[in-house]
Amino acid sequence: MSSNEDEAAHHLTDLFPTRSKVLLTGGGKQFIERIGVDAARQVVLGVMMGENIRKETEPLTQRRIAQISGAMIALFARGYLEIPDFADKVSSLAVHQLTAGKNRNKSDLWIAQWILGLTSKSVQNVLRSNQQGLAAYVNDFEAAVAYAASRCQADIGKIQMTLGFAANGQARQVELGWEDIIRLTIAVGSQTLTIRGSEKSLYGKLFEKLILGSFLTMLGFRRVTSSANTDTSGVFWLSDSSTDRESDATLLLQPGKLARFDIGFIGVGNSEISKDKLSRYEREQEISGNRHNSVTFIVVDRLQATSKTQQAAERIGAEIVQMSMQFWPRELAQRLGKRLGVQHELQTMPDSQIAGYLRTQLATIPIQDFLADVSLDRLENAVEQDEPVGAEP
Repeated sequence: MSSNEDEAAHHLTDLFPTRSKVLLTGGGKQFIERIGVDAARQVVLGVMMGENIRKETEPLTQRRIAQISGAMIALFARGYLEIPDFADKVSSLAVHQLTAGKNRNKSDLWIAQWILGLTSKSVQNVLRSNQQGLAAYVNDFEAAVAYAASRCQADIGKIQMTLGFAANGQARQVELGWEDIIRLTIAVGSQTLTIRGSEKSLYGKLFEKLILGSFLTMLGFRRVTSSANTDTSGVFWLSDSSTDRESDATLLLQPGKLARFDIGFIGVGNSEISKDKLSRYEREQEISGNRHNSVTFIVVDRLQATSKTQQAAERIGAEIVQMSMQFWPRELAQRLGKRLGVQHELQTMPDSQIAGYLRTQLATIPIQDFLADVSLDRLENAVEQDEPVGAEP
């Protein structure tokens, strides 16, 4: 078998545990179920209580990193056990996976990058997205691994790691030396950088849906699919694109009464983003051939009270609500009542009862269903396109 045939016969992604792939490029619903629905529900509650989403999602990040790290260890175990001379071939297998074909998904790219100690950002920054520089990079990488192994052997002494599988009373194991251990730890370290580099924007996009969907469900509205909806009152849909400007959620109260929501986890220093959001919306929107009076609600993490922002909101009749305020769901419900006549017990609920109420309501909402049509792969691609080069830590 030639070198190219050997590389084509062994696909690194095939060594990655199948059930773990949902953590890379699965559907949003399956991803939340794998990370933990209760843990995700706790994040929604925390954000609704005014907590910072970065702090609230850190446990989810840790869960994802830990599980993917375990999957990478399993990949190496299978590689050493199933592919002869795996240590000598693994880099060329990764290069082949990075460069072969045009229909590579995120799993293929990420796994191959991690094997070589790369992330998507380092491909941009180190290789300048030029595949011609990959061969030189791999030569340097192999030299670095060999040098590090010799230094570790000299400075620390001989260390071996037993890696393998045990099932049905039988064990299949392989002994790893310094070079093998270094390759494994580099791959795990690279995946940690990748996941941490993308989590900030990824979780923002996921939890925008979870939070808006949960809030509108609490108020008694029913989620529908905009393209297939025939109801004219009491329904909402997420990520509506019926106009040339997308809103994160649309609430159809009744014919003639429509609320549009744009939610974003934006810091104080980026208030101009919120002003840009305000400029997107018109007060009227045409849906199914009918004209509706539309009120826009902009929900942001925090915002400086600048006159320009307020003037922009007033110009289109929009409302701005800050999630950094502890009881912002009540404020948003109150503004819905003021502008569109929505009535709900949350609007007059005292501070002491809100946390318990939100917790009880969230416990009954299958929040994972809000992500049933969400693809993690598409979200990751959108994140990479939105972030500037060098954004990854």
